[in-house]
Amino acid sequence: MAKCSLSGCTEKPIGGFVELIDAGTFDNPNDTLEGMRTGWCKAHESMLRPTTFGTGGRSLTKKELAD
Repeated sequence: MAKCSLSGCTEKPIGGFVELIDAGTFDNPNDTLEGMRTGWCKAHESMLRPTTFGTGGRSLTKKELAD
């Protein structure tokens, strides 16, 4: 993730979140798929961060933010 997810912003992200979607089957009931990724810069953290957590997912790692 090279930049903030807010449209028009080109700043580097300092944090992020990836949605995890339930993809369970009889063989693997706990399976998940990665959904949308959201990254935020310092200026937009207070706007974007509260909209992600609580939707089922995990924080992005520093490596994922750099990719």
